[in-house]
Amino acid sequence: MLRLDWNLLFNAINLIILYFLMKRFLFKPVNEILARRQEEADKGMAEANAVKESALETKKHYEVSLQMAEAEKEKIVSQARNEAAGEYLRIVDEAKVKAEGIVEKAGADAQAERSRILQKAQTEVCDMVVTAAAKVSGAKASEENDRRLYDQFISKAQAE
Repeated sequence: MLRLDWNLLFNAINLIILYFLMKRFLFKPVNEILARRQEEADKGMAEANAVKESALETKKHYEVSLQMAEAEKEKIVSQARNEAAGEYLRIVDEAKVKAEGIVEKAGADAQAERSRILQKAQTEVCDMVVTAAAKVSGAKASEENDRRLYDQFISKAQAE
C-alpha cells in the first residue's frame, strides 16, 4: 500500500538540490551584499557621528572664542573710558589753570591801569594846584578874586 512514486522522490531531490544551489548562488551573494551595505551604513553613521562630534567641538571652541572676544571688548571699552575720563580731567584742569592765569593777568592789568589813572590824576591835580597857587600868589588877594579862582578850578576839574 505504500507505494513509492519515483516522481515524488525526484521532486524531493530536485527541491533539495535547488535549495542548495539557491543558497549557494543566490542567498549567499545577496546576504554578502546586504552585509556590505550594512557595513557601509554603519561606517556612514560612524562618520556622521564623528563629523557631528567635530562640529560640536568646533562650536564649543567658537563659543569660547566669542566669550573671550566679548571679554576683550569689555576690557578695551573700559580702558578707553578710563583713558577718556583721565583726558577729560586733564583738559579740565588745564582749562582751570589757564582761566586762573587769565583772571590773574586781568586783575594785574586792571591794577596797573588803576595805578596809571591815579598817577595821571595826581599829576593833573598837582598841576592845577601849582597853577592855582601861581595865580593866587600873582593876583591881588581879595575875597572876590579868591572866589573867581575857586570857581575856575572847579569848572576845570569837572571838565576833565
